Amino acid sequence: MTFTGQSLGWGVLDWMERHLPSPADPEQPFVLTDEQAEMVLRWYAVDDEGQFLHRRGALEMAKGWGKSPLAAAVALAEFVGPVVFDRWEGGEPTGRPWDNPVVEIAAVSEDQTDNTYSAIFEMLAANDHAAARALRIDDGRTRLYLSGRPGVLRPVTAASGSREGARLTFAVLDETHLWTRRNGGVKLAGTLRRNAAKMGGRTLETTNAPVLGEKSVAEQTAGDPGVMLVARRPTVEPDPNWDDERLTAALREAYGDSWWITGRLDRLVQEIRDPATSWDDALRFYFNIRSAGSGRAVDPRRWDFLAEPRDVPSGTYIGLGFDGSISQDATVLRGCTQDGYTFLIRAWVRPDGLARTDDWTVDRSDVDQTIATTFARYQVGRMLCDPPKWYTEIEGWQTRFGLDSEGESIVRALDTNQARRFAPAVDRWLTAIREGTYHHDDDPLTTQHVKAAHRQQVRLAEDGADGRTRYVLIKGDDRGRIDGAVADVLAYEAAMTMPAVAPEIEVLAAWG
Repeated sequence: MTFTGQSLGWGVLDWMERHLPSPADPEQPFVLTDEQAEMVLRWYAVDDEGQFLHRRGALEMAKGWGKSPLAAAVALAEFVGPVVFDRWEGGEPTGRPWDNPVVEIAAVSEDQTDNTYSAIFEMLAANDHAAARALRIDDGRTRLYLSGRPGVLRPVTAASGSREGARLTFAVLDETHLWTRRNGGVKLAGTLRRNAAKMGGRTLETTNAPVLGEKSVAEQTAGDPGVMLVARRPTVEPDPNWDDERLTAALREAYGDSWWITGRLDRLVQEIRDPATSWDDALRFYFNIRSAGSGRAVDPRRWDFLAEPRDVPSGTYIGLGFDGSISQDATVLRGCTQDGYTFLIRAWVRPDGLARTDDWTVDRSDVDQTIATTFARYQVGRMLCDPPKWYTEIEGWQTRFGLDSEGESIVRALDTNQARRFAPAVDRWLTAIREGTYHHDDDPLTTQHVKAAHRQQVRLAEDGADGRTRYVLIKGDDRGRIDGAVADVLAYEAAMTMPAVAPEIEVLAAWG
C-alpha cells in the first residue's frame, strides 16, 4: 500500500477483520486486498482538524472486482463501526460509532439493492449469526436495527424514494451507471446527498464504467472535483484484434489483486470472444473503460477530440445542411468546407421553460433572411435540406439560388426519413469521424445533439448500395434532440458531393 496520510481507516480495517467474516470463506475473517484496503484508508482520510478529505466517493471497477462485498463492509462500519472522528492519540486520529446511524442502500430497483444488502445480510447471518450477535444488530431480511440504541440500515429505491430532509448519515448508491433522469436515479441521488450533507454524512457510489452520453449519475460523478474516484483500467485501451495473451494482460491490469478473478482470466477472455458480447460491453464490464455504448452514433470522446474551432472567411466555398422544425425541435443551419470542417451558422431553438402547449414557432422569415445572407457571404456549392414542413421554402430557395456549375439545383431536398437517401450520407459522416478526416467548431448545441444521437441499422439493396448494413440517426430513449446532428450530416454530405470547383460569382464584400 502507498497511503501515508492521516486516516480513521486503520481502525476501520481492524474493526472489519475482527467482526466480519470473509465472503469467500465464512470461517475466516474479512481481510481486504491491499487495493481495497488502500481505498478504505483514502475514504476515511482526515485533515488536521479531523475533517474528512472527501464528501463523496465512487468505486468504479470492472465486473467481479469485489465492489459489493467492500461496499457492504463499509456500510456495516458506518452502522456500528468507529467511523466518526473522536480524538487524537499519539498523533493518530481515532474514531467512534455514530450515536444514531441511519444508513441506506440505494438503487433504482429492489433487485439492484440486493447486490449490497444481500452481502450485508450474509456477513451478519454467517456462522449462526455470530457477527450480528457480537455487533448487537437485529438482522432482518428487509432492514436492520440496533439493539439497545437507535439506528437503522435499510434499502431504498427510486420507486420508494428517500424523503427530502430525512436523517441520513451514510448511503451506498449502488450501480449508478444505471441511474438516469428517466428512471428517477438522478433525483434520488440528489436527495440522498442533500440528506447526508445536513447530518455531516457522506455517500459512496459503486458502478461499472458508464455509457458516455447517457448522463447517468456515474458519468456525472466523475467530473466532480469533490469526489474520491477509485478506478482501475488498463494503461492502453484494448483492441478486439488483440490475441488472447494480450487481452489477458489487460484484464490483469483491470482486476489488480482481486485474486478470485485473476486466477481464471481465461474464462473472461472466452466471454469477451463470444459473438453475443458486444465490444462496447466488453470494454465497460471487463476492462472498466467508458464507452459510447452499442447504440450511440458517435463516441463522445471521439467527437470532443475532433473539435478544432477556426474562422471560415467570407467567400469560402462551402456546403450547407438544413434541418427545419416548426415549434418543438430545433431548426439548425450548418456549413461545411471542402476539407471537412463543419460549423454552425444559425440555430433557432424553443426558449427554455416554455411548455409544449405554449405558442411559439420558428420565425420563417428570419430563417429565410439568414439563408439569403449566408449565400451572399459564402460561395455555396450545395445545400441539402430535410424537407418535411419546409417544402414551400425549399422550392423558393431552389428558384432563387439557381443551378451549380454542372447545371443541377444548388438547393436540394434530402428526406432523412428515407433510409436509402439518408443512410449513405450518415455512413460518409461516420466514416470521416472515425478516420479523422472531419473536424468541427465545438458548438455546444450541435455537440449536445450529436452526443444524444443513436444509430439504427438499415439494409439497402437498391442500385448504388453494396447491400451491407448501414445506419440512420434516431433519437435515444431519452428523446433528446438530434437536429444539430442531422444538419451536420447534411452539411458534410453537401460539401463532399458539390462540384469540385467553385463557380465564379460575386461574394458580399462586407459581413455583419
